This record gives sequence, C-alpha cells and structure tokens, in this order.
Amino acid sequence: MVQQYKIDQHNGVRSHITKEQFEEAAAVRSVKAPELRKRVRMALKPFGHFETDTLNQYWCKLGKRKFIVHLDFGGRTAQLRYSVARPEFKGVHPLSQFRLERALGFGLGHWNYIVEENVDDTFALFAEVVQYSFDLPDRIRAAVRV
Repeated sequence: MVQQYKIDQHNGVRSHITKEQFEEAAAVRSVKAPELRKRVRMALKPFGHFETDTLNQYWCKLGKRKFIVHLDFGGRTAQLRYSVARPEFKGVHPLSQFRLERALGFGLGHWNYIVEENVDDTFALFAEVVQYSFDLPDRIRAAVRV
C-alpha cells in the first residue's frame, strides 16, 4: 500500500489507497530478515537443525531422518517463503517439497505481516507447520495402504 500510494502521488494520479490507509500501512513495522533468520533457527532447534548452507537451506535431523527446510526471506510478495523437503523424494517426484498451505489448497507457503506484535506466535505456528509438512508424506503413505 505504501509503495503504491507513493507511486501514485509521484505520477500525479488519484490513488485507490486512501490517505488514512497509507498512514496506517506506513506505521506498520515488519520484522526484518535478520530477525526472521534468528527466529527460524530457534524454531528449528527442536528439529535437530545442524547446518545452514548458502542457499538458505536449513538442514535438520529427526532421529535418523534428515530433511531440509528451504527458506527465502523477503521480497515484494512475501516476508518469508518456506518449504520442507525430504531427500528420499529428490528426483522421484516433482513435489518433493511440502508446504501445509499447498497441501490444503490455500496458498504457496508465503508468509506476510510478521510484525513485532505477532512474531512469537508466528514462529510457534511455523514450528507446527514444519512438523506437519515433515510428517505429511508418511501420513499419505499410511492412508494409501489402508
């Protein structure tokens, strides 16, 4: 909203964003990437996070099973994008990366509006989502066998 309002003002056109909406949006202070990275590491600690590579792949290990949480911090469309990948599916199926939102058909795993007021709740939920995404292939296999 802030960017669009400024663009419209710069171009001298009437914006569909009201001045009140602009002021409210400008007052929002989102959590920035360095803090998001710190929170991700804390959220992944119970999953045996043992390495982060230069591609923002967070390697984790539950028992003997390794998996990767792919993360992207920021951009025009989302503050945080994630997926959970299990190595045993690499090269086997194009959907080797799982996301709760994708599995349920309501999104792509892109998170926005992470602000100081909700950051603790956001990363508590993030940990639950990672667990669900990790468990999902096993749950699907178990359901198919029945």
